[in-house]
Amino acid sequence: MSERKRRGSAVERYIVNKLYAKGFACVRAPASGSKRKNPVPDIIALKGGVILSIEVKSRRSDDSVYISREQGEGILRFSERSGGELFIAIKNTSELKFIPFSKLRKTKGGNFVADKEVISSGLSMEDLVRLVESKFVKGLDLFA
Repeated sequence: MSERKRRGSAVERYIVNKLYAKGFACVRAPASGSKRKNPVPDIIALKGGVILSIEVKSRRSDDSVYISREQGEGILRFSERSGGELFIAIKNTSELKFIPFSKLRKTKGGNFVADKEVISSGLSMEDLVRLVESKFVKGLDLFA
């Protein structure tokens, strides 16, 4: 396994472990480099009926992150079919951010890009957890 893939796998495991510790059910579905016909995101995380599809990108720099048209459209299709929300998790040397896929810009060639500004405005792990927990349905008995 190449150093790049090893680093990416380590980031995926880190995210799965952190989300699990926050009460999520998680599945890591690494498919990088596999010749899958239908791309799937790296991580599926569920909590309280909320489904997250997470594609993980690891970078040594703070540069923009690109996702090919094929991969982007595939993971978006997967997320839509599952009823989940699609995020791109970007880990650089100093931080981990979660960006809603809808914030990515489409290039002229049809690829997807997260610019530096979009990355810097991404959610932290704690913000992501709060977002998910805010979507829980609260029963009326909680207000009695």
